[in-house]
Amino acid sequence: MSAGRSPRAVALLAVKVLVSVVLFAWLFRRLQWSAIGPALGHADPAWIAGSAALLLASHLLASYQWGRLLGAAGIELPFWKVASYYHVGLFFNNFLPANVGGDFARTLDAARSGSSRATALSTVILDRLIGTVALGAVAVVTTLPAIDRFHLAAAYGGVVAFFAAAALMLRAMLEPRVLAGLERLLARVGLGGLKPALDRLAGSLATFRSRSRLLLELLCVALVVQVMRIGVHILFARALGLHVDPTYFFLFVPLLAVIVSLPISLNGIGVREGAGILLFGLVGLDRTNAFALQFGTYLVAVGVSLIGGMVFLARIPGRRAQARNPGNPRRSSE
Repeated sequence: MSAGRSPRAVALLAVKVLVSVVLFAWLFRRLQWSAIGPALGHADPAWIAGSAALLLASHLLASYQWGRLLGAAGIELPFWKVASYYHVGLFFNNFLPANVGGDFARTLDAARSGSSRATALSTVILDRLIGTVALGAVAVVTTLPAIDRFHLAAAYGGVVAFFAAAALMLRAMLEPRVLAGLERLLARVGLGGLKPALDRLAGSLATFRSRSRLLLELLCVALVVQVMRIGVHILFARALGLHVDPTYFFLFVPLLAVIVSLPISLNGIGVREGAGILLFGLVGLDRTNAFALQFGTYLVAVGVSLIGGMVFLARIPGRRAQARNPGNPRRSSE
């Protein structure tokens, strides 16, 4: 709730909104907006459906990834529940001003199975970090040829730094001394009251410390998910009738994903389109079509995430009934 936001959080959100507004103002001066609507309006529905289906398939595979982590933590849920919780999280990520809203929703949903919130949160944190490491790994490999071909050495250095930071963070989350150090730091700034919650989280993360084989397997799954999401862009480009060599999507889409994942704008709005124009402009795509490609692919992602919104709305009556009858031994199926 906004009433509970700290001044710092409000200021950070305001900065993100400002960045998105400034970037869109920059784009407004450089684009033929009258041509963007027709470009999207004339997109081939069959190819759009194909891109949406591939994105949905990637989400289901990502749900499997999270489900494996839940099972390892002792949270046994059928796959359809895991997938529904995952899509509810996607919905909140797209429609709330911060990308952590969906992670919070997933944590609460998983905890309703009877496990602690710390245990559920540990699976969400690791799921997020594994996906981030996979994104960085794909970007490091696929964008390497862009250094010489497009003189993107500085951008590639940023990708390598992103991958290294994600890998170190994943390793740190499995190291008890890191959370102990964080507890000491928080105590110095008057937040020592968080120590019990961090202790519970550390205990939950300890479950995965000896599961290196599982984490490696899930990293491989996450790599496939990232490649599938590159394919979503390729299919949407076909929907727009753009004839861009698929190789360039492997060069640029992971780099774009890294840029958009940085917390510098409102859900990547403006950054995604501006960076897409700059990168795909290197291979001859005009600004209008480059914008339509990035914005249209984003709309596909938002559209697919509406599945989570429908799941969320559909389960409200059942949860309200459960709240009115807390003594009912039958657990809600939602």
